[in-house]
Amino acid sequence: MTEPSDGPAGNRTDDPSQDPTVIYPLIANSGNERVLREWLEAHDDYVVADDGPLVESTVDICLVDQPALLKHSETIAAAKAAAEPALLPVLLLVSDLNSDLVDTDRGELADNVFATTVDELISLPIRQAELEWRLRALQRLREQSLDLKARTERLRKFRRAVEASGHGIMITDADGTIEYINPAFEETTGYSQAEAVGNTPTMLNSGEMTDSHYDQLWETISAGETWHGEIVDRRKDGSRYTADQTIAPITDDSGQPSAFVAVQTDVTERKQLEDQLKRHRDIVQRLEDPIMLQDTDGQFLLVNDALCEFAGLPAEELMGTDEYAFMDEETARTIERRKRLVYWTEQPVTYSVTPTFEHSRKEAVFYTSRYPYYDDDGELAGTLAICRDVTDLDERTRQLHVLDNILRHNIRNSLNVIYGRGNQLRAAVDGDLETAADAIIETADDLLTTSEKSHEITQVLSEDAEIRRVDLADHIERIAATVADEWPAELSVSVPEAVVVTALPTIDSALEELITNAAAHNDHETPQVTVTVTVDDGMAEVRVADNGPGISAFDREVLETGTAIGALSHGSGLGLWLVYWVVKRSNGEVTITDRDPRGTAVTVSLPVVSTTVDGESRDGGR
Repeated sequence: MTEPSDGPAGNRTDDPSQDPTVIYPLIANSGNERVLREWLEAHDDYVVADDGPLVESTVDICLVDQPALLKHSETIAAAKAAAEPALLPVLLLVSDLNSDLVDTDRGELADNVFATTVDELISLPIRQAELEWRLRALQRLREQSLDLKARTERLRKFRRAVEASGHGIMITDADGTIEYINPAFEETTGYSQAEAVGNTPTMLNSGEMTDSHYDQLWETISAGETWHGEIVDRRKDGSRYTADQTIAPITDDSGQPSAFVAVQTDVTERKQLEDQLKRHRDIVQRLEDPIMLQDTDGQFLLVNDALCEFAGLPAEELMGTDEYAFMDEETARTIERRKRLVYWTEQPVTYSVTPTFEHSRKEAVFYTSRYPYYDDDGELAGTLAICRDVTDLDERTRQLHVLDNILRHNIRNSLNVIYGRGNQLRAAVDGDLETAADAIIETADDLLTTSEKSHEITQVLSEDAEIRRVDLADHIERIAATVADEWPAELSVSVPEAVVVTALPTIDSALEELITNAAAHNDHETPQVTVTVTVDDGMAEVRVADNGPGISAFDREVLETGTAIGALSHGSGLGLWLVYWVVKRSNGEVTITDRDPRGTAVTVSLPVVSTTVDGESRDGGR
């Protein structure tokens, strides 16, 4: 029978053995053709196919008589060739078995046509029982050939799939001798087909697996069961790799394994990543500091045990929620604002909060660093927060504030007295005493200024000032105008129409300190200070350049690194310390370059939110 199709024979069922046999009559004798058609149409097991040429028809058997065979031998041969590897049987009707066809001058017909084209002969007149028997025999041959064709096609597809598979495949006989490996297996192990075939899988033995491991594996597959697991193998070059491997038996008709097929995938890199991830997870879970990973909606993707302990809830209840689920609403809103700041700037932020945990009834002060988190495609996917319990440090900070306020109050009172006495003395004397009085007044004034700067630094270091959006253009123009009124320097400013950055509110004091220093300590005959603002790669750069005497190594170290504590011997550099800490807490940095032939350029870099140049607004985020 033919395979299911919608050809000239009509619709076929999914089971070819249930379909009627399709007969193509190629009969030159009209009388024989009429009798044959009537007989075929009287049987439900047969269908006459007479639509279209033979080579284009879907048929099971072709019936032909002598004249038609002589006339259409090439067509019949072409139809049989087109059907290969399936068989298209041809039944020849002959007037008698002593046909003159054999004795014709074209003897090649007898030699070639009968051998290659005709499968069965039946003599005329047709005997119905013999015709039925011949057709049944040819139909069995047809079905067997179709089954073989289907099996061959499936085998061809299977082999093509195995060859193209990205998984290493190895086939052995029942004793474990390798009979086949695919290209992926060659690539993974380094062994070629020629090197592997005839060998055994012991060529891959790395020595990492125990004898009991192999004993259990062999016992499992010998019993006709499938084995699956991870194994450490050795490549041809001696290097080791971890494979996820499945070995299945191929059984014979008796159910006994006649061969084995092994499929393995190199998972070395995945295992390394899993081991690394496990180590990282173990470290994160053991830390006493709460750690959390949240998506862009604020929902928890990862929490560690420390956070669960403070929250008073297990990890499975926290996943998919946010801070509102376990702490007071005011603190949760503060944290939410910090997350938005990370999304705006794609820069880390630091802040402190004092949450009240509703379930655990605990209270703590946390100093938090929150970072942007990116997915595998480099897209911003959330934030990662690391919290430090600084409750004890907070208590020390409050103590520092008390000491700062007391000392500042007492020093200011004493200095004000000295300042007042100095003015009285200056009014009452002249000469050297007047000069001494001026020195007293100036020193008192400097100490009062130092006291104010010390207080500002204390505030910056000890308080959690909120980072805000700041329009640098507006602030710098205002600061420059104030400095220009106080100091005799040529001061020029070049800024875009609007540059919005994120910074502490005290950034004004830091910028004013830099611009004032550039003007006040400039010993040039014509002091010049230039302030420019540019935007590059998501950062606004405020450059304060002067033509003064340059900056000392101590002051450079203070501004750039904040590590000049050991050299600090007096309070004259407190203004630069203020600049360093304000910029650092604003997630920015300070760089210094020398100018030629003299002078200094101090550049403050701050994260940009947006910028407007010539009226056009541009996103400055990364």
